[in-house]
Amino acid sequence: MFTAENLWIEPKRSHHRLPSFVPEGLGGTWFLVLMVLGIALILAVLCQVLLMRTAGYAAWKKTVTGIAVLAAASLTCEWFVTTGGARLAELEGTRQKHKVVLNWKASSTKNVRYNIYCGSAPGVHPDKLNVAPVDGLTFTDSNVQNGKSYYYVARAVDAAGQESSDSNETVAAIP
Repeated sequence: MFTAENLWIEPKRSHHRLPSFVPEGLGGTWFLVLMVLGIALILAVLCQVLLMRTAGYAAWKKTVTGIAVLAAASLTCEWFVTTGGARLAELEGTRQKHKVVLNWKASSTKNVRYNIYCGSAPGVHPDKLNVAPVDGLTFTDSNVQNGKSYYYVARAVDAAGQESSDSNETVAAIP
């Protein structure tokens, strides 16, 4: 069980510029929920097997209990397959939402706008956050997750669409 947890919840990642197709690691809460559901399902099936072997109960009680166990097992599996953890994410959605407000000094070049880039490691900024260049000197990133750090840079964009090199990097650690 601990081997599965180490491989599944926290896969090893490399920090590079190319997008990764490795899914985000599941949290410890997710692992505990799956473990509890698995143990409960095993116990329910075991109890049903023992009940079926007992001669003192009426056949209709055994049948009703068997149907209840099968319904619980199928609903548990259906919930897991259908939601893929979405309902658990809804429960975690009650946490406080954070945002990062970035401010920077204007470029010495006239008539420039700015693109904002972000990454999860120092010196690596693969994600462009804005769709169109920003006209002002401030940008708000509302898509941050609790417990993560984000590294930001700004790049000036001229009228021809040419970008400057990265600005000084700033980091935001989300509690």
